[in-house]
Parts: sequence; C-alpha cells; structure tokens
Amino acid sequence: MKILMDSDCLIKLTKAGLKEDICQHYEVVIPVIVKKEVVDAGKSKGVSDAEVIDKNLQKGIIQVIGKESLTHMKGDQALIELYKRGQHHAIATDDGKLIRFLRSTGIPYILPGLLIYSLFRRNIISKEKGMKWLKELSALISEDEFSMVRFLLEEKT
Repeated sequence: MKILMDSDCLIKLTKAGLKEDICQHYEVVIPVIVKKEVVDAGKSKGVSDAEVIDKNLQKGIIQVIGKESLTHMKGDQALIELYKRGQHHAIATDDGKLIRFLRSTGIPYILPGLLIYSLFRRNIISKEKGMKWLKELSALISEDEFSMVRFLLEEKT
C-alpha cells in the first residue's frame, strides 16, 4: 500500500518508535514541503526526530516526491495535489481540518492508529503486538482514536 504521509503523522510515528516498523509494510511517501517542515526546520531547531527521519530518507525507508514548485504550497495542499495524480492509495494523517476536507472530497485517509490495525487485519502483526504498538502511540493520538483502534483490535478473535 502506497501512502502519502503528513508531517504530524510522521512525527507521531517517529516519537512512538514505530516509524521503521510501519515503513516496512507500507510504501511511505512525503512531499518535498513535508521534508522541509519536518527535517530541515527540525534540524535547524535541534529536534532529534528530524535527524532520525533524515536518516530514513537517506536510506530510502521514506521517499520524498514532488517538485520544488510544490514547496510554495502548504503540506496539506501538496499532499492533496500529489494524491490527485493517482499513484497513492491514501493520505496518512490525524489532522482534523485536513480530514474534514479529505472526507468532503472523497479522498481516502488513514489515521496513525489504523495503520497498526491494518497490519493486524492483514495478519502481519499479532493482536498482542498491535496492542503494544497502540500503547506506544497512545500519548500522541486522541482518546477517540485510541479507543476505536483498541476496540477493533480486541474485536477480531
């Protein structure tokens, strides 16, 4: 599954220590502007997550796409523009404003917690591992998202 990812989702997965695991099972792509927001701006502020993500980019774990012409856009606009080109399955985000727009236009999106659930549903990870990963992500996502994903993980036997 090839997904575009916004900066918020990328940072949350990094902070939870799940980014590499998620990237093993999804083809994660970010627009140039997201790289600038997360890596370039983060490194200038001394944010350790920026260094980790930059190493992932250098190793090809995460791909950067889009032309420099997209850098005048905000990250959300670049994600939508790239999605419309038809090469990606969904946008990974938990930004409420972006989700409302995606929902209104029919663009598929996936929440960070649902990335975990999707791996469980595809029998890539166990329920136990899914619950462990969800717990690691729990401080970074909404209570609603946490509760929903926990329910879904517990529902399938």
